[in-house]
Amino acid sequence: MEEIEVVSTVCLVFTLCMFSAGIPDCLKMWRTRSTQNIPFLPFLVTCINNLIWLYYGLWQQDSTLIIVNAVGAVLQSICMFTYMVASKQKIRPMSQILVGVVVLTTLYLYLTIVITSPTVLVDRLGLAGAGITMLMYTSPMMELVTVVRTKSTRSISRPLTVATFFASSLWFYYGYLLQDLYVQVPNLPGIISSIVRLYFFWRYPGEKLA
Repeated sequence: MEEIEVVSTVCLVFTLCMFSAGIPDCLKMWRTRSTQNIPFLPFLVTCINNLIWLYYGLWQQDSTLIIVNAVGAVLQSICMFTYMVASKQKIRPMSQILVGVVVLTTLYLYLTIVITSPTVLVDRLGLAGAGITMLMYTSPMMELVTVVRTKSTRSISRPLTVATFFASSLWFYYGYLLQDLYVQVPNLPGIISSIVRLYFFWRYPGEKLA
């Protein structure tokens, strides 16, 4: 039990560091009143992910999941609000928010009306959370095409990569300690994608090679 408490605390710290990676972008948008070509969708997807895992944590009565994802949802909401204030084109992010609300509402209605067994509800919620987490961790792999083409790692964040590696590894181990595959398995892509990005930081140490 003591080991689980230690791991959960460290998970909390590293995950909050990972979620905080978007704060510098928010400050830049707020200061310049420009989105600086920063994409809106990652903020929204991460917020949806946080809300799903928050609901899962409430059902599992897991304080670590509850705290991490509650704080994460607040941070992502702040980033989305900042983006909306700074953006001159608001139709696209608003339409994405609308789709996100529809997805969450549909999932909630399905879980509360269609599913009658608490065990099945937790399983479905875990599957939904695992699916979107794996999507979050695998989508940045597209950036590696640019890295290989330009032989430069300027398009990826070193601090975020390191934080993601440790957060994914710790959550994988935390899921193992809890014997919770829904927490454990979706973090494996995060570990793998972080290792691949760390390799490219080693492979292309300079800003850009000729």
